[in-house]
Amino acid sequence: MERKPKVTQQAVDAACEELQQAGKNATVNAVIAISGGSFSTVGAMVKAWRTEQQKKAEPAIDMPQSITNAMYQATAVVWEAAASLAHERIERVRTEAQEAIAQSRSELSEYMDAIASLEQQLDKNRQSLALAEKRLSIATSEIAQLNTHKIALETRLADRDSAWNQLRDDYSKLQADLVVIAKIGKDKQ
Repeated sequence: MERKPKVTQQAVDAACEELQQAGKNATVNAVIAISGGSFSTVGAMVKAWRTEQQKKAEPAIDMPQSITNAMYQATAVVWEAAASLAHERIERVRTEAQEAIAQSRSELSEYMDAIASLEQQLDKNRQSLALAEKRLSIATSEIAQLNTHKIALETRLADRDSAWNQLRDDYSKLQADLVVIAKIGKDKQ
């Protein structure tokens, strides 16, 4: 049968510290679970660790009331100085913030004026565009009418050319007929 190694005060102290840092209570059972050992052995060691912790927490020297009062007065002076510095810094930051806000408002006003001007220009441009579109529509309509008139004129011209060609052909035939008639009339005489 193997013997378990004996648990030491150092191992128990380390286990107690570990539990305390984890935010857990340093109970005998919790320490045994980490370091091993028996309830009676570890119980006494945990008690010794707790006694040592209490000694560390107790002040080493009782201070006289005059020193305690002096410390409180010094703390009050330091606190007043720190509060004064903080107040000055807060005021400086507040002033800088107010100046930055005023500058931002001024810039915003300038931007709003620029936007208003651009919006007016946009309205003018839209009106000009609407007028140009209306003119384009009228011109497109006029072009369509002129194209229709042109096509009608071209058709009439083609009809006249055709009629002219027909008349010329008829004239040529008539002239040829007259020549034939004149020959026949000469031959009869």
